[in-house]
Amino acid sequence: MRPIPHPIRSPGFVLACLLACVVGCGMSDMDAPFIHGGRADDACTVDQDCADPALFFCNTALSRCEPACRTDLDCSVNRRGELNAIAACESQGLGCRCDASRCVPALCSQDSDCSGDEVCRDGDCVEPPLNQTVTTCRVVPERVVAPVGSSPRFEAWTTTRDGHPVVLQEGLIWSAVSPGVKGGGFGSGATFTLESAGAEVEAVEARTGNVTCRASVTVLPPHTAAGKVRVVVTDALTGHPVEAASVVVADALGGTTARESTDARGVAVLAAWNDSTVSVFHPDFGYLTVGNYDMNGSRDLRLPLRRNPVDRAGGVRVAFTHLAPGGAAGALSLGLAGLSVPGLLSEASPAQVQGPGRTVDLTLGGLLRQFHVPANVWVNGLGVLAPESVDVPGIAGVCDKALGGVADPDAAVRTGGCGTRTAWALTAQVPSGELPAGMMDPGTDPLLLLARALPPSGRFSSAIARDVQFALRPPDPGGPVSPAPLTPLDFQQVPLAFPFVVRVPPLPRFRDGYLSRALVVGSVTAPGRGTVPLGLGAAVNANPVDPNTDMQPGLSAPGFVRVRMAPAHHGLEGRPYRLTAVASSGVFGGEESVGQATSAVMSPLEAPRFDPEGLLPVTLSDAFLAIPEGARYNPYASLWHGLLPREWRMAASVPGATQVRATFTNVAGRRWTVWVDGRRAVTGVRLPVPPSGLEDRTFQGDTEGSRASLSVEALAVASSEGRPLNLSALAESGGLAPEPLASAVRAVSALNYGRPQVTWLEPAEGASLPRDATLRLRVDGFQVGTQAANGDEGGVLIILRGGGSECDFAQRRFDETTRSGEVSLTLPAFCSGEVTLVASLVDAFGLPLQPAVSAARTVRVP
Repeated sequence: MRPIPHPIRSPGFVLACLLACVVGCGMSDMDAPFIHGGRADDACTVDQDCADPALFFCNTALSRCEPACRTDLDCSVNRRGELNAIAACESQGLGCRCDASRCVPALCSQDSDCSGDEVCRDGDCVEPPLNQTVTTCRVVPERVVAPVGSSPRFEAWTTTRDGHPVVLQEGLIWSAVSPGVKGGGFGSGATFTLESAGAEVEAVEARTGNVTCRASVTVLPPHTAAGKVRVVVTDALTGHPVEAASVVVADALGGTTARESTDARGVAVLAAWNDSTVSVFHPDFGYLTVGNYDMNGSRDLRLPLRRNPVDRAGGVRVAFTHLAPGGAAGALSLGLAGLSVPGLLSEASPAQVQGPGRTVDLTLGGLLRQFHVPANVWVNGLGVLAPESVDVPGIAGVCDKALGGVADPDAAVRTGGCGTRTAWALTAQVPSGELPAGMMDPGTDPLLLLARALPPSGRFSSAIARDVQFALRPPDPGGPVSPAPLTPLDFQQVPLAFPFVVRVPPLPRFRDGYLSRALVVGSVTAPGRGTVPLGLGAAVNANPVDPNTDMQPGLSAPGFVRVRMAPAHHGLEGRPYRLTAVASSGVFGGEESVGQATSAVMSPLEAPRFDPEGLLPVTLSDAFLAIPEGARYNPYASLWHGLLPREWRMAASVPGATQVRATFTNVAGRRWTVWVDGRRAVTGVRLPVPPSGLEDRTFQGDTEGSRASLSVEALAVASSEGRPLNLSALAESGGLAPEPLASAVRAVSALNYGRPQVTWLEPAEGASLPRDATLRLRVDGFQVGTQAANGDEGGVLIILRGGGSECDFAQRRFDETTRSGEVSLTLPAFCSGEVTLVASLVDAFGLPLQPAVSAARTVRVP
């Protein structure tokens, strides 16, 4: 008989942490969810020390016998017999699965997995919860401002007296309690129709037993004024109207033709006869521009604004419970915590997702290696002493009186001073003997190791706290925001019990190759809360570098990626599952580097299923979009290289993209987002000058007057029926708001252009150099080259000053850089004394950029 294979060793969860986990990562625990018993737990050094090597193996990391298997049948009493039976497998209704050669409890992922009247809760089939256990409920969205004829959908969250989430089998009874609103129904949510105009009033009610909760609705009259456009401006994350926002209508030349401020309902009505660009400005929010709006539409726009991401800071502190103290037996214990992110991840700043980083020094096998991890990563063991808790930043939203320390919740909601999100964590405890070889080697690619070994392991867990409130305050330059509420998270709430395989679409090209890695994330979307990750898988594209990710062990072809995922749990049951495949040119996590390209495909998932061999791989329904290269912007008041004053445009359209979004971010982290229809991106848009008193966020805001950082996204947006949606349809329906946009996006690609910069790498200021020294500098946010058709923008001019008559004002121009943007040159032998090196970016004609971009170094040459 062929011996049962040993379980695949878990690869060190620290690798996933080093990704900074764009949306999450997987972890494990030494003890759960694996089942012991049936003459297991005997001490051993080899398999033959166990009672029956055909049914047990020796876990050498722990020196004990554990049940082993090749198929699910090997976990049952029919195969093992009464003597070696695993009591836990026989006692639970779903039995056990053979996962990574170990017998583990089988979990459900949806109600249909259970028999009879049972429902799936926290991965188990249980009796449905009673409606009488509900003591509070909350409708989301809590507030809607929309015109007559709109059909908003409402959902509700229910909880017990002690705050635990409840997912009711029968759901709630929905009804309209205002004459201007019609609709109702049963279940977790319902859609209503706004039939007649009226002021804000509680209009939608959800009820279960004696417990009720309501949402407020403002119904605007139909917009019928000829030659005018109505703009409704709201807070994208709370639904509150934004008063005193400046709405500007500009013509095709960028000239302002009308300007009005929004009233208390967030409404402004402006004259606009021809296709116009509509922009909204408010100092507390990101600016928003809808380019070249088609005036043949309804001329009734609903534009949501997101608050400036770094004007307020705060969140929660997470403590990981049920951990072996001190990294028991040389184990590495880790936890990655986060708060759900509303909308697309690109709409949040890195500071709102993971916070500042810190370094930890791990010691393994006599080697020490320093890792940089975000603030929301908890590490303990292998020489690292874990903090009592980790800080997790959050994004503003709504809150209520249950949030301590906030005297007036309504005022806090209106000013971005609080939020309610879902706290999540993915956790691991890995014995040092199971950490992968090569983990401590310099230059190790953590994604490569993660892709090779994480999904096949069954030792990873997910923890969720569905309703977590927190305060947000202006950041203190001298230190952290005041202590956040503590949220304890069970280390092993639910295992990532569903391994399966995803067929990733061919990777897009970028410059002279293909994107180098892919991450597949499984998640659920919580209405009013945001996206909650439940698992992932990863792959690289290294050998060979082609359109497919590399073949993974045990799979039949390149392009297949193993994924491991937990079921929706702890109050998120019944919410739609989603898969997101993200391809990137660089390492995942943290703030994207300048020049980094990404492309993502989003696809609904009926439910995660147990398919470790990939017999029925999941195929994503859409292809990756090409990278949006060739975007250019002229911030100046005069013509510049074919661009009109304040004109932004693309050199070529992105096939399949229905919209293109350009985002400028200045030094203070404040943004200006510009939307353009995909078909009109090549004709460009002229940006208006912001109203007096408001900063122009296309500029950095520094003393040099340099341009702000720029990123560009191409998006494929479609209705639930698969019909492509243009920009006018999104703007008129409120589809630019975070939740409807995230649900409608099928694919998105992005390129971080940064801003033009040149930086000396060597030598250091004031250094003493030999005459033949090598000089190095790096160019960011500027494409060096002479081929304008390829998006090249110019060159690097280096001038030497001083250092003798021959050296003074010697110069050299570079029209090529390495792939990393570096330029190297040798210091001329005829230079001596004090020499100033000045590197400047110049356009295709050799003229300095406006404003100038340069960097200087002064050195001494003997």
